[in-house]
Amino acid sequence: MNHILLTTDENFAQHCGVCIVSIIKNNPHTHFCITVAGMGLSEGSKNKLQQCVALSDHSELNIVEFPGEKLEPFPQIGGYRKNIYLRLWVDEFVDESVDFVLYLDADTLVVDSIEDLFQFNQHDFIIGAVDIPFADSHKRCHLPLEFGYFNSGVLLFNVQRWRTEHCREQLLRFLIENKDIALNPDQDALNGVFYRQRLNLDYTYNVITPFFRRYDYQKLGSDELTRVRNEAKIIHFNGRARPWLYSCNHPYQHKYFDYLSLTPWHTFKPQDKSLYTLMKKRLRVLLGKESFIHISDVKGM
Repeated sequence: MNHILLTTDENFAQHCGVCIVSIIKNNPHTHFCITVAGMGLSEGSKNKLQQCVALSDHSELNIVEFPGEKLEPFPQIGGYRKNIYLRLWVDEFVDESVDFVLYLDADTLVVDSIEDLFQFNQHDFIIGAVDIPFADSHKRCHLPLEFGYFNSGVLLFNVQRWRTEHCREQLLRFLIENKDIALNPDQDALNGVFYRQRLNLDYTYNVITPFFRRYDYQKLGSDELTRVRNEAKIIHFNGRARPWLYSCNHPYQHKYFDYLSLTPWHTFKPQDKSLYTLMKKRLRVLLGKESFIHISDVKGM
């Protein structure tokens, strides 16, 4: 059984359900135990999430209502809500016999098999993560320049070491000591504490939005950019590229709606959908102002 963790609130429940469907549909023969840790999820949303997992004959869903008082020691940073820290309790969401848990942000899509992420024989890491190319956050996180700065939207947790080495407490200390300079709460702390104990995962396991921008990451070279785009396994709609907004032109937007159509949220209509928005989207392309590239044949399902 392969273990996956997602965290959500009521606002992101729909997107969490879409992510779950994308996991199941692109890994039809894999047995998953999916845990959703939430705060304030309605019974209606919980039932809908259960229906999403029911699309698989051999996967199961555990929904955990997280007690907010556990977050009280963690500092409020920027405009982020404290529920961003929920993933740090990964060791309490699974049985003590579990070795690895894959954490996914609710704004991700799985578009290919992720079975390889659960086939590690090594245990000499605490987390696996994907670097952000050319990130310049090292000084803020006390991160030596020879180490990459990673995005925390996809994390492979070595749960045994996470538990025995009291990793959550280490992160809390870092955040309290650096609350005035940290910008991305959990992400800065994870980078600042575990840079020597992380497994570098390939870009294809967390293909963040800039990979699909026309002029971003050009220093990687056209061959590498093409490889990442063509071999993408997990798409991450980070930043302002929200596929549930009609105005978004991310090349994987229509895959979001393909998976959405298989969920109980299938009647969802973007609030910004209008003839004006449609014309604006098309004009951006026709006038060469669209920053997203076009991919004629995207992966998934």
